Amino acid sequence: MRANLSASSRSSLVLVSTGPVAHLAEATLCKHLGISRADAYGLLENAPAILADGLDPVVAHRVAGLLQAFGLRVRFDTAAATTQVFDLSIQFAVPVRKPRTIRILAEQTGLDEATVQQALHRPGGLILRGLTRAGLDRYHAGLGRLANLSLVEADPETALYDAFLVEGKTTPALSAHLQIMGVAPDAITGAVAAGLDRHLCSHLERRANLPRMMVLNRAFQRYDLYLSRATGWVTRDLADFLVSRTGLPRSRFEVLSNNLPMRIEYGLCRAAALQFRADYAAIGLHTSLALSGLAETADNAAA
Repeated sequence: MRANLSASSRSSLVLVSTGPVAHLAEATLCKHLGISRADAYGLLENAPAILADGLDPVVAHRVAGLLQAFGLRVRFDTAAATTQVFDLSIQFAVPVRKPRTIRILAEQTGLDEATVQQALHRPGGLILRGLTRAGLDRYHAGLGRLANLSLVEADPETALYDAFLVEGKTTPALSAHLQIMGVAPDAITGAVAAGLDRHLCSHLERRANLPRMMVLNRAFQRYDLYLSRATGWVTRDLADFLVSRTGLPRSRFEVLSNNLPMRIEYGLCRAAALQFRADYAAIGLHTSLALSGLAETADNAAA
């Protein structure tokens, strides 16, 4: 069942596709669209679907940004949609057939293969900015057949962003400046500034006296999950579970260490990463998150 919030508006919010943690967005739909839990579940299960007709544009943009953070693809259609621009993140969903995929991406985007390859290994992947709806549709049509790719679109004006240090540590100047801006770090994701809007991002990026940072749309973020230790002994059942998740030998879990963490999940969207971390904590596994590709970016910057 879709919400009809304003008969005088010609706006609609369209759910294009869902992701592995789509169910986490149920409460958001209920709160912002005024629908029941059952209706929210039905919409998420039947994508593509129109989430709301006649939605106020400001509300629609806000809801779209929230849903994209859960890994959902949404489209905002209005009479003025032809002037709206979007950002598109292209990432490997499965790291297979890389050379062929890079060649296709180079042909589709007009970039050289070296640039495409380098971008795909950065946090957020290959990000194309300022695309019209027609431009987005062209990329979805040309690349949607590639099962090893993930395409995520976002409205840059309504998205939430986090800032990560590319190299070095937080300096007193940075801490003082972030305090003045009224933003805080996120100890779980490692962001030095969390929950920024586009205007705060622009302000932060203009400050040349601050350490080098990467500002990344939350909808484009992917995380690797590392296991550092377990509370008590790793039981047989838990060891079987970890072996099945990682493909590593059982003996590897006998030497867990904060200094030698083990990657047990990779390429998780932000919502999924936070949920996995909480789930693992509930069974006594201590984990940490690392922004996918950030270490490689830092190594390249230092080289």
